[in-house]
Amino acid sequence: MRFIIKEQPYEQVIAAGQYRYERDGRPTGAVEHWRRTAVTDGYQFLRVDLDARAAPSGHTYLYHAVVNPDGAVERLKYRFWGGGLNIVGDVVLADTAVTATRTLNGEDSEQVLDLPKGYRFWFPSVAGLHFVGWRGNEPKTAVTLNGQIGGPDTLAVQLVSFDYHMLITDYLEMEIAGQLRQYVPHKLAWNDQIRIIWRSYDVSGWPLGMVKVGAAYEELLTAVATREIWYQNR
Repeated sequence: MRFIIKEQPYEQVIAAGQYRYERDGRPTGAVEHWRRTAVTDGYQFLRVDLDARAAPSGHTYLYHAVVNPDGAVERLKYRFWGGGLNIVGDVVLADTAVTATRTLNGEDSEQVLDLPKGYRFWFPSVAGLHFVGWRGNEPKTAVTLNGQIGGPDTLAVQLVSFDYHMLITDYLEMEIAGQLRQYVPHKLAWNDQIRIIWRSYDVSGWPLGMVKVGAAYEELLTAVATREIWYQNR
């Protein structure tokens, strides 16, 4: 697993895992690794390496999220390579504003968004989708990264309206590394995007996978957890 900021000796590992991306039941070659560590005063770091170099896109995404004691992302650093683009980004999230700086192929830009208190934030990876539901299911405004790759707006922050809710009130089951796990599917929709998030039924609520769904509700892409280890605080 590759990092933007390497783990330090004072960090304590909470959990780690891996997702495999599939299309029509066959691996695409893309794999997402993630690690959560505890630092000081209830803060955590979440590191994500979404490696699609062996997939048709050839893209790479690296994320380093600072998560506060309430479970919200306070800052996100990210890197992207692929399709002739090299992007370095930094997003700082305050109570009613987001400041984002980005360098795309050597060109610097800055965005400042004024927001209502209680807005949501997620970033485009399975692990990043965890933060959609950290405050519950109330009506929403959110900030996320523009996941449409190509052009000057690639991975810029954007303000969106979204809907997020459970699809069923009971749980389903899936097997991960020989262990039977329970989950509840949730639907996330914004702009023309739909994701079905398989949120773990335990206290962590961590995603066990997701499905990217098209306008006709056809499955376009699936990510399935192939490994998940919790060392503490599950």
